[in-house]
Amino acid sequence: TALHNILGNSQTARSRETLHRVCTMVLRVLGLYAALLLATTGFTWAARFSVTHGMIGDVPTLELADSVRGQGVQVLPTLGGRVESLQLWSPVSKKVRDVLLSHNGNATAIKDNDMFKGAILLPFANRIAKGQYTFQGKAYQLDLNEPDRHNAIHGLLYNKKMMIEEMSGDESIAMVTLAYTFNGSDAGYPFPLRVKLNHILTDDAYVLNIAVTNLDTLHPLPFYAGFHPYFKVTDTAAAIVVLAQCSNYSLVDVDKTTMIPTGTSETTNLFKGKAPIGGTPTEPTFYDDGFVALESPAAARNCTDLLHAIYDELSRETVYLVQEPAFRYNQVFTGSVAISGEQGVALEPMSAETDAYNNHIGLSILSAGEKWQGAVVLSTGATSSDAAMAVLEKLRNRSN
Repeated sequence: TALHNILGNSQTARSRETLHRVCTMVLRVLGLYAALLLATTGFTWAARFSVTHGMIGDVPTLELADSVRGQGVQVLPTLGGRVESLQLWSPVSKKVRDVLLSHNGNATAIKDNDMFKGAILLPFANRIAKGQYTFQGKAYQLDLNEPDRHNAIHGLLYNKKMMIEEMSGDESIAMVTLAYTFNGSDAGYPFPLRVKLNHILTDDAYVLNIAVTNLDTLHPLPFYAGFHPYFKVTDTAAAIVVLAQCSNYSLVDVDKTTMIPTGTSETTNLFKGKAPIGGTPTEPTFYDDGFVALESPAAARNCTDLLHAIYDELSRETVYLVQEPAFRYNQVFTGSVAISGEQGVALEPMSAETDAYNNHIGLSILSAGEKWQGAVVLSTGATSSDAAMAVLEKLRNRSN
């Protein structure tokens, strides 16, 4: 600036020319010095969003991070690609907050994960009665990992080691792509299914994109998916769950012993945002119930994506869950206080109804080579959800 001022105030053309040469030489010297400094110190410019490897005890993690606001996602690639923790910026407190219940750095609890916190559920979500189903005229038996109720529950991916296909970060997003192939060796699911998960962190939002492909060149296979986030709240009893207001919902009737749907359902006014969950902080009203959106995307243009919300009455915080058209089913579970003493609400998106391998409600039958994909967004602002979906669409267009 000083040299520029001198240059501008020079009275003669020769003075201006001389000072111009001086300025040029100084800038070149500074540029060479900066290049030498970078080369000798190993300094590199860092983007706002990044992905790094980490460890919790002996459990490997992938850490998606935002260096500006401190937002982050912990993904566990050796445990089915599940989400261990999520921190997003709060427009209320003006700082990051824990959006989900986690295991608080306890590696043993992470590996046990009795509550399926943050698990990606596929090739089926929720329960399969007695672990049994028939497909294309053949009977199959899944392992019973809910022995008390004699059910298979929450799919087969949750304990699988996934391959890291991509880790990237820039000024807009951090993204991890994980892949796994079911090769037919799992009891009760002898089908070749390729799975890809995209975990994306962007401004005030997290995106989970699930994409699968039937690798069989001749035969179909059954499939549906889900996600099992527990949203952290101050008091479960005081939390207000609001299912997407663009649709009416049916409440799925289940056998209270097995928690398997009975085949009947009725329209419900639950979770319209008019009342909290209820009960007390130590004994909130118990729900483990399935809901089905009755408005299809074709019938309701403004209901293509379902926008749900959980409002924390005490902290005034809201978290939003957006579900693409592939996910028209939800499970609401309020049992975390009874199980682990943690205040939280599980609002689980699913692409089909519980026990869909048997009742076929929402079940996807993927023909040979057929692909399926669907995404959900967790955010602390409705506009952030829209922006995150736009980011996802750009990524999909790029991959196509």
